[in-house]
Amino acid sequence: MSKTQSSVSEDKSKSSDELKTKNKDKSVDKKDDESKVKAQSQSKECRDVDEDKDKDKDKDKDKDKTFKLPDNDINLLKQKNYTIGDAISSGTFSTVCKAFKTTDKEKETIAVKIINIEKCSEDVKKKFIPRELYAMTKLKHPNIIAVLNIFTITNRVYVFMELAQGGDILDLLKKETLGETKTKCLYKGLAEAIKYIHSKGFAHRDIKCENCLLNKERTVVKIGDFGFSRTCFDTTTGQRVLSTTYCGSIAYAAPEILSAEPYNAMISDVWSMGIVLYVMVEKDLPFDDKDMKKMIKFQKNCKYGLNDKLSDNFKDLIRKHLEPDPKKRYTISQVLDHKWFK
Repeated sequence: MSKTQSSVSEDKSKSSDELKTKNKDKSVDKKDDESKVKAQSQSKECRDVDEDKDKDKDKDKDKDKTFKLPDNDINLLKQKNYTIGDAISSGTFSTVCKAFKTTDKEKETIAVKIINIEKCSEDVKKKFIPRELYAMTKLKHPNIIAVLNIFTITNRVYVFMELAQGGDILDLLKKETLGETKTKCLYKGLAEAIKYIHSKGFAHRDIKCENCLLNKERTVVKIGDFGFSRTCFDTTTGQRVLSTTYCGSIAYAAPEILSAEPYNAMISDVWSMGIVLYVMVEKDLPFDDKDMKKMIKFQKNCKYGLNDKLSDNFKDLIRKHLEPDPKKRYTISQVLDHKWFK
């Protein structure tokens, strides 16, 4: 096992927030659905050995919601008509809070990500934060969480953005079973966003249910969290650049990432999209991520279950997403052209 793979295995045991499910028989009674989805609220992060940005993914649900800021920051933000509310989630060097933007007509509820630069490693400061801010300012799409404003005050960066009042896909699955028809409506918008992101030369690299956010009515999915996004082409030559940073969540990571191979990040995004699509319909993960070595073997042999009642077109689309050979895997444009959407 490579050094990177070893670090991934260590992260699996350390983290308590990654999706944990058992790849059970698909005929489980509906009364078990909620407990299955609740199990998916835990997550393990797959991170490169030199990255500590994964620590920021560990959300402290029990932390005191009161978030204190220096008076100077508060006053300067008020001058810009922004005020900070309670914390929503917190990590090692950033906190997401509710926020308010006041105008002459109304007080709009939004969100703000507050990044404490002093707590960041040099790698995060110089590489990941600039990439994240660059992607968020460049990418504009109805199915991407909109960034409203960015301010830097002393040692903090304030990223104001729209608030996903409907939670994420896992929150939705706790309440209802989607089925193919509703999944198709939600997933198509998400796929359109990823197609747009790829068309601009970016890859997301952390697609998972927790980052697929919903509007208040839960009728529109928007992708968020660009902390691991990057451009995929050399700015000088225009040639495609393969990624060697092994990031994302293990349960959603493609076999080439888990095997620590240089990878086409856009094609790996499609694998992650396939996991999201699978979860939306099956309320379960296709692969058990407790044993990564066994998981990679199952991924490469396409060993996962699908309910017999699902349409042939849906099953085929899942196969196209979860193709273990990156060269044969669908692009996101091919996904959207699939007959399941017709």
